[in-house]
Amino acid sequence: MPIHIRPARETDQPTITALIRQARLNPKNLHWPRFLVAEDNGTIVGIRQVRIHRDGTREVGSGYVLPDYRRQGISRRLMEQILARESGPLYLMCNQKWSGYYEQFGFRQVPPATLPSDFRREYRLGRLITMIISLFASEKIRIIPMKREG
Repeated sequence: MPIHIRPARETDQPTITALIRQARLNPKNLHWPRFLVAEDNGTIVGIRQVRIHRDGTREVGSGYVLPDYRRQGISRRLMEQILARESGPLYLMCNQKWSGYYEQFGFRQVPPATLPSDFRREYRLGRLITMIISLFASEKIRIIPMKREG
């Protein structure tokens, strides 16, 4: 059976939360109505959401695909469906090494000073956390902000 992309349901919330923990992603604002899920025969194998910040800034986040399902285009399909649902500007923050992946979807790196204030706060916090993590990791993480015009 092929992978099916669908909007998350309330019953998916525990799985979404577990996958975010497994991926060690930002556990804030994990509200199931904002997620799309990739499903294989009834099992959620990938997720992605649009997080809405305090002043309304929209951020593509919480993207994760289970290791056994990677390199099958699932992340791309989730991103394409997210983008099809969104009409305004979108932001994201990612490890710089992934910027090329997001550029294919129209995202471009932007100076932090140009970020909306609600997202700039999240970006600064994300940078601080990843700098601390990088002290103990074998690979340095450099978080960058990116924007896609609507």
